[in-house]
Amino acid sequence: MTVSRAKGVACAVLLAIGCLVAGAATAVAYLSNPLGPWDHQALDHIRLFGRLGLAFALLTAPVAVLAVVRRWLRPWWMVPCLVITLAAWGRLTVFFPAP
Repeated sequence: MTVSRAKGVACAVLLAIGCLVAGAATAVAYLSNPLGPWDHQALDHIRLFGRLGLAFALLTAPVAVLAVVRRWLRPWWMVPCLVITLAAWGRLTVFFPAP
């Protein structure tokens, strides 16, 4: 195995784990729905998991950019990071339930 291939595999593993964690947190944020305007606990959970999803997606983005720029991975590896980042940001802003 060449050195660049080993770096690509390492980056792919890091990206897969980061995207899985970010995607799971974002999915929990979307699946949490408050029962009404009095349900502040559900709103706090949406904020928490939305921020976790956004944070993990933003942490994996530099790894994806580095791996693509160095040609260790193909450009489509940046798509999951971008999609999860936009989904988490959307849940925290546009699709946040009205209290």
